[in-house]
Amino acid sequence: MVIKSVFNDSFENIDTFCIAICRPKRKLNQQHIGILYVDSNNKTSFLHLAWHCLLIKEDPKEKYLWLDVSLDPINKIHLATICELIYDSNQSGGIPYGICIDDTGFAKDGKFTAEENYAGLTCATFVIQVFHSQGFQIIDFEKWKYRKADKCWQMQIIQNLMQQASKEHIQYQRKKIQVGAARFKPEEVAVATSLPNPPHGSEELKKPANILLNTIIDHSNKFA
Repeated sequence: MVIKSVFNDSFENIDTFCIAICRPKRKLNQQHIGILYVDSNNKTSFLHLAWHCLLIKEDPKEKYLWLDVSLDPINKIHLATICELIYDSNQSGGIPYGICIDDTGFAKDGKFTAEENYAGLTCATFVIQVFHSQGFQIIDFEKWKYRKADKCWQMQIIQNLMQQASKEHIQYQRKKIQVGAARFKPEEVAVATSLPNPPHGSEELKKPANILLNTIIDHSNKFA
């Protein structure tokens, strides 16, 4: 796992499709993840689910680290093309923010799909579903553990989401918390895309995810 930054590399040198991650606010124990890729205009762009119904494509920022993904060049080009489709196909309704990845995905035209009303994605599960929708299974859901700390984070998300989403959307998220929806941390998903021999369970990602997290924190301190 090679972790890159503007201090040892350049956004212009990315290999078509990479994963980018940062800690947006140093006071919060929270990372943010998205996709760094070369778009149809041969420009390096950053695609991420920033918040509820807020899918953003923008120039990458220096606060982000990035990792190469464990795919061959042809498949990286394919995923970069899919990113363009996803961005173009979800501008009108957007992609809802939701704590449970179940029953979500992307159609062939890149449109977000959900089998249940009010289902949505986080920044991390957005990345997972970009991969999984194209047959690249990076996460082994059967080997993913629910942690007590997941609920605390989910309740904080709901408090913030109440300012943006409908009551029905909030109620759906609460039901998912009650049944024990697992959380996928951005640093875990990032290393899952970069390590060989996927799909990966939560336990095998713990050590590399902690290494990445410590690097993220050190990097964020440089922009304090």
